[in-house]
Amino acid sequence: MRASESQFPTRPHSLLSEAQIDKHQVDDCGTAIDKRAMYSEAGQPNPKVYSILIVDDSETDRLTYQRYIQSTSVTTCKTLEADCGEVGLALSQQYVPDLILLDYMLPDLDGLEFIEALNNSATSLPPVIMLTGEGNEKIAVEAMKVGVRDYLVKRELTPQSLSQAIQRVLSQQALEQLVSRQQRQQRLMSATALRISQSVDLEGVLQTTVDGIRELLDCDRAAVYKFKTRLEGTIIAESILPGWTSGLGTKINDTCFQTGDGLLKYLDGYKTVISDIHLSKLTPCHVRMLERFQVKANLVVPIVLIDTDTQEKKVWGLLLAHHCRAAREWLEDELVLLDALAVQIAIAIQKSEFVSAIEARAAELAITNHKLMSTMQQLKERNQELDDFAYIASHDLRAPLRAIASLASWLEEDISDKIPDESKEQIQLIQQRTQRLDSFIVGLLDYSRAGCQTLKREPVDTRALVLEVIESLSPPEKFSIVLPENMPVLNTYKLLMHQVFSNLIGNAIKYHDREDGTIKIDAQDLGGKFSFSVTDDGPGIDPAYHQKIFGLFQTLNNRDTVDSTGIGLSIVKKIVEKQKGSLSVNSATGKGSTFSFTWAQ
Repeated sequence: MRASESQFPTRPHSLLSEAQIDKHQVDDCGTAIDKRAMYSEAGQPNPKVYSILIVDDSETDRLTYQRYIQSTSVTTCKTLEADCGEVGLALSQQYVPDLILLDYMLPDLDGLEFIEALNNSATSLPPVIMLTGEGNEKIAVEAMKVGVRDYLVKRELTPQSLSQAIQRVLSQQALEQLVSRQQRQQRLMSATALRISQSVDLEGVLQTTVDGIRELLDCDRAAVYKFKTRLEGTIIAESILPGWTSGLGTKINDTCFQTGDGLLKYLDGYKTVISDIHLSKLTPCHVRMLERFQVKANLVVPIVLIDTDTQEKKVWGLLLAHHCRAAREWLEDELVLLDALAVQIAIAIQKSEFVSAIEARAAELAITNHKLMSTMQQLKERNQELDDFAYIASHDLRAPLRAIASLASWLEEDISDKIPDESKEQIQLIQQRTQRLDSFIVGLLDYSRAGCQTLKREPVDTRALVLEVIESLSPPEKFSIVLPENMPVLNTYKLLMHQVFSNLIGNAIKYHDREDGTIKIDAQDLGGKFSFSVTDDGPGIDPAYHQKIFGLFQTLNNRDTVDSTGIGLSIVKKIVEKQKGSLSVNSATGKGSTFSFTWAQ
């Protein structure tokens, strides 16, 4: 099979002509690739296919390396071959391999000169394993200095040693890339959250998000598509590289692929991952529509809103990532990032709609009451002041919510005898919703910081700590909480352990169906770590929900009946796991619950 743009991502410039490069083979090794599987109905990206460039003037050695890789590799891969340094450099720039097997002695330049030339080119340096006929410690040291990941002597090479070196280098490279991606993803998530905190400018939030996605995923277009009807919508935000067709403002009638159950699939969490539109299960009509925008591969994640009153879900739109220059195999964490940003966008939309609704109601009341108009002006001034300080105070996201809650209280105090019962109920609704959002934000901040604080270890009497937690929770008088006489003293982080017990005991009280319930605390020495448990005789939890309750934002109760953000157990799980422990639940409906966690001594 000849090298072509369909096998490897390419760059626009090369040291050699296409005709020269086309003489060099690209071979398959490892697991065969089912091209049809590049489209995942379940929305799961396919495993990465690694490309390995072999640069060696010996055809025998090149064939040996390929045979070794094929016989032992557990990684799906393709190989490129070059018999001299010049061709190797050209292929490196044209096909951007994941790994280079480089012979030190080439007919036109040595391995160190090859790496120097590659460093001076526009191409970033892939990981390199250098091969040499004779071991030379000086050369090995110089090679490592310029970035070579491993140094192997040909006469000592075996299928196992080559495979292990390749696996080790690829794993190290993948880990470094993962850390870098996660750091950039975190910065993007923080920037999006900050933009949401600064204003209700939805257009600005969307533009910040798509700009970040395009840069972070290194794709050609990122966009937000908003549904107007089931079959019609518009691209309302876009970030695109120069040279590609812009779709901003384009109205799209999706009759070619939006069948009757299309939106229902999105409501169920359906996501689309397409590595090559021409090898996917898309209809010809849909393929033609994507070709109109030069799309060759894409990710599609729904933006789903949840009505805070009815808890009904609605598909507001789609978050899109397009690769136009070539087909592309998407990574799983890229899909996860897009999904997380879709949630952020949904929060921004609902915040914008929520604030707009509050402002509209406030303006309506202001028309009939001059005093309310004055209060509204004060609120705007205070909100403006808060906006001015948005860049220096991360908690400013909560400030507008506090102001709205205060306004509702003033309204209740000042004009409660002048407005109908319906308006009083609406004021109370404003108070409830602002408190819920505030608790939600606090929970998010707590979750992000959980287990990450810079704390000092100190001796912690766990029995005294639990008593302190119980006192702070103020359980009902008829509640019985039983502790063992002997509980361990640990050299640990008091604040973190306090958070864990406070959440677990607090939940046992909050979700109990009686005011005379019993909670039992227990501790067991497991050798090197302790196991703690909190057992209640409450309503219990159906085993079907045992995993769900530890997820972020998950709660089994209606948020209007029990004040809960669905974040508490996520915080507990995060803290415990950061302390190298584990968290579990044993429960059944009507039989109470036992939450257990382990903690290092």
